[in-house]
Formats: sequence, structure tokens, C-alpha cells
Amino acid sequence: MKTDYVFCVDSDGCAMDTMTYKHQLFFGPLAADVFDITDRETFLIEWNRVNLYSKTRGINRFVGLVTGLRSAGVTGIDRLEEWVENTSSLSNRSLEETLEITPSDDLRKALDWSVRVNRAIQDYDGEVRAFEGVRAALAFLKTKGNVFVVSSANKEAVLEEWQDQGLLEFVDELYCQDRGKKEDVLASLLEEGYDPQRMLMIGDSPGDLRAAEQNHISFYPILVGQEASSWADLTQVYLQYLLEQKWTDELATTVTARFWENLED
Repeated sequence: MKTDYVFCVDSDGCAMDTMTYKHQLFFGPLAADVFDITDRETFLIEWNRVNLYSKTRGINRFVGLVTGLRSAGVTGIDRLEEWVENTSSLSNRSLEETLEITPSDDLRKALDWSVRVNRAIQDYDGEVRAFEGVRAALAFLKTKGNVFVVSSANKEAVLEEWQDQGLLEFVDELYCQDRGKKEDVLASLLEEGYDPQRMLMIGDSPGDLRAAEQNHISFYPILVGQEASSWADLTQVYLQYLLEQKWTDELATTVTARFWENLED
């Protein structure tokens, strides 16, 4: 078994302050455009609540799309719902492959929406920054083990953002949307021989927590609205528990409770 420590770091909303603007400017509005949402204001309010501030924060874009369309009463999305439920990879590539076999209007619209989102994010000329304290934390983590970006976001966008912020020097590998679900990425790392007792998932969403729990590895939350202090606490307090093999069930319960309390129902 490999003895290296492994730190799996989510990108959007965790390391990078990108999640809010992407949903408010692109994900929600473009979904309303493509699927011809009539009550746009109500749709976007619910979209932001689900994807940014509630206990479903950070869900995959296609899961968020189905959730938003259902809340707006959109019909005729049966094939999209089926694909989201059953696909092994919630990605554009998987969607394209499914469309080639069983074309449908709802799948075509979903792909169109996702492509538009990627293009809009790529063309965005606003400032994109890492949260305060991320660079110092990643530099410290790199001295203790391997740093992997584990994100459900588009790889090209993640690569560009991390490169622009000068953070790639602290990263050993990028595991993004094209590599599958986060829980599967973590499982693949375990199959490579990494010790689950020496792994830490660092994230801001319930999906990050679930991925860690499913693979029996530790989870540390970056709290929405408290990102800078969360990163500082990681390196100054909590990391030592992992390095000294003292990340107990009691500590995990305390950390997880703080995470849930910080999100809306």
C-alpha cells in the first residue's frame, strides 16, 4: 500500500471563487433560454438556492438542470432524467454518445445548454481569483503529499483558472468532469493502492462529503461565506490530526456538523 498522503481538492466554490458568478451569469440564465422558461425570475431564484446555498450545493450541472426543470414544471424531459439517473459519466462526451444512439429533443437541448455554458465561461473576461489562503494552503499540502484536483467541472475551464492563478505548480493531477463522478475518482485512487487513512477530501458541497463517505476517507469542509478562515483552519489546526493519524470519528462528526449547519435546508 502506498504511504503517500493524498489531498483531493475541489475547484469551484472551494479553491476558486468561481461558483457564484458561473451560476448567476451562465448556468441558470442559459437554462432558462434553452428550455424556454416563462417565469424566469422564479426559476433563477430557485436555481441559485439549489445550486449555491442549500444542502444540494455543488451538485453536477446536469443533476442541477433536471432539478431546476422539475421545479419549473417543465415536461418532456424523460430521456434527460433517465440519462442523468443511469449514466456512468455526467459529461458532455457521455451525452453526445447517448444522443448518437437514441436522439431526443430534451437530450439535444441539455447538450446545447452545456456547450453554451462552457463557451460563456471560457469567454468570460471578469476577474477569477482563488479564495484567500488557498495558495499558502496548497503550498503547505504539497510538502506533505500529493495534491489532486477532484472536480465535476469542465477540465479546460479548471485548467485555465488554476493556471491563471499560478496554482498548477502545487497540483499532481487533475480529475475533472471527463474522469467521471467524484466518488468513482476517489475509488480509483484507492484501487491504485493509496491508504484511505492518509487521504483527505477538501470540498464545499454535499457531493464532496458523500464521495468521501462512500470511500471511507476523511472530509474537510470549506464553508460557504467562510472560505478564508476555513483554509486557514485546515493548515493551522485540522491537518495535524490527519498527519498524526488522529482523525477520529468524533472529530469527523464535529466537522461534518459544522458543514451542514452552514447550509440552508
